Amino acid sequence: MSHAYKFQLLRYAPNRLSEEFYNIAVLLYAEDGRLLDARFTPDFSRLRCHPLADLPLLRQLKEEFENRLLEGESFSGYVADLAKNLSQSLQVSEEKFFLLAENASEPAAEVSRLVRAYLATPKRSEVRLAETSPGTRRWTLARMRETFRLYHLHERLQSDVAVGSYVSPRFTFHIDYAYRPNGAIRYIHALSHRHDLVDASRLCFVFDRIRAQAPAELTAVTAGSPPEDTRALLESSHIRPWPATRLDNLALAVRQELGL
Repeated sequence: MSHAYKFQLLRYAPNRLSEEFYNIAVLLYAEDGRLLDARFTPDFSRLRCHPLADLPLLRQLKEEFENRLLEGESFSGYVADLAKNLSQSLQVSEEKFFLLAENASEPAAEVSRLVRAYLATPKRSEVRLAETSPGTRRWTLARMRETFRLYHLHERLQSDVAVGSYVSPRFTFHIDYAYRPNGAIRYIHALSHRHDLVDASRLCFVFDRIRAQAPAELTAVTAGSPPEDTRALLESSHIRPWPATRLDNLALAVRQELGL
């Protein structure tokens, strides 16, 4: 003997015209339409790569979603109103049916499986290996963190600094480090050696708008010396390229600027 269930996905589309979307919540129903459980995405890692993703809105939405779920009453109506009122960015998928044997896992366990399948960021070993390979942005950022800790700078610097508001309230972008010697702001950001031109273009786009509103300097750290076209692009936006092989010199320069 088996029981029928159905589920729907709440989807977020940062840019409706592109027809791209991200699953941000799963809703599990009994065969008769009763809501059994619902879960919001555990993290927004996949969304950070989209320049139009409104992460503050999504964090606020997650808090409201989970509070309304705890209250219990009229939660299905809340989801319907949510999709209706934010129809330009939120959609509810069509219902999908599946069967579970009578002795199978409980609905709570099943919704956890749906979260892993549709919402959670994959954590495959090959992905982790690629992210830490020399030349990737993550590898360069790890070298920066290690050097700054060695020179006792990590606690003196701001990290993961949100600067997207310089472009637009709906634009999300973070620069790795910032500090203010004598009130002037200095930024440091790691670039991927493999995707240097694309990363540099995005960084120039943001930094040009930062400089239009406030005096600032930016150092872009790469695994090695960037190609000439990437170097020219960075320098056209007054961004200083810096190879990771000379991070010790950069750390010493930052300490001097901070009077340490």
